[in-house]
Amino acid sequence: MQIKLKRITIFLLIILMSLAVVGCDNLVTQIETTEQSTAVQTTIGDTTALTAQEQTTVDTTTQTTTQQTTQTTTNTEYLHIEVTDIQQSEYEMGSEFNHDTITVLFIREDGTNTVLNNTIYTLIGFNSGVAGEQTLTVSYATFSTTFTVTIINTSGGLEITMPYYSGIYGLLGSALLDELHFIINSGFQGVTYGEARYILDETDADPTDPSKLILIYLGTSISNVWDYGVTWNREHVWPQSLLPGSAANDTVNTCSDLQNLKPADPGTNSSRGNRYYANQTVGGLSYCPRDEVKGDVARILLYMITMYDELSLVDTEPNYLEMGLFSVLLDWHELDPVDDFERNRNDIIYSYQYNRNPYIDYPELVDMIWG
Repeated sequence: MQIKLKRITIFLLIILMSLAVVGCDNLVTQIETTEQSTAVQTTIGDTTALTAQEQTTVDTTTQTTTQQTTQTTTNTEYLHIEVTDIQQSEYEMGSEFNHDTITVLFIREDGTNTVLNNTIYTLIGFNSGVAGEQTLTVSYATFSTTFTVTIINTSGGLEITMPYYSGIYGLLGSALLDELHFIINSGFQGVTYGEARYILDETDADPTDPSKLILIYLGTSISNVWDYGVTWNREHVWPQSLLPGSAANDTVNTCSDLQNLKPADPGTNSSRGNRYYANQTVGGLSYCPRDEVKGDVARILLYMITMYDELSLVDTEPNYLEMGLFSVLLDWHELDPVDDFERNRNDIIYSYQYNRNPYIDYPELVDMIWG
């Protein structure tokens, strides 16, 4: 009987020991499973700033990782971004940057990389309005890198230094004329014809005596005091009768544009009338001003057809909204270059009506449009 009890006791002890071993194995298995789960969650967490393409790569890595006991996350640690395969390093003025000509790589610690789409990185520093070499910066998240491109001057060798004209780069002919029309009309604030009486004494002041002004056709220096047109009056270089509207002192219109108004001797103004400009003064048809202002006249009339779409220059006797002679004016522009008197006048007019005569600022534009 005692022998039988001992056998039963030993049998029970063996069963208890077996159960204990199984329990330990289950515990180890649970711990390993928990560690694997934590490692997978860490890898996924690193993908929050990645693209869909990058997420696919990480998902594949995760599936492989769950089958392994040893975990690694070095393949998602990024070192820097880099611009490669630069296919275009030169751009014409006025052109847009082509993102398809560069490749932006996101470099990992293990040497692998991901190509970044141009919708998720930023590029700054590109300005096709300024000629020369430029440094461009590409940024994504906390990473950035730089590369260089060159803007080629395609504006007939013309170097534009005034931001006012930044939109004309790369343009010629009618496209250039259209852009100039837009520029000089943008921000324009005309003055009344009456206000011009007290501005022309400044725009056309005698450089040697500010109390006097210079008469356009005679070239004489006289008192700048306005005495109701007795000493001098307001001459429309583009004749008033060939312009829309009327010259009323309280009105702002084409007839009150300061660029087209000049102080003149009343008698000379009257005799000139609305005759067109030509190389000879002929009866009631044409009028030839003194040589010193032929270029001034030409650039004023070129401004007028640029500013106002309804006006045009012709090579025949002009009708309403026309003026001439166009070919003669183009010659005068070359024969009588821009001088400091014109430049100063342009600056003063800008201070009043906030637009400029582009053919005074950049005489080369005339040939780029009509040459």
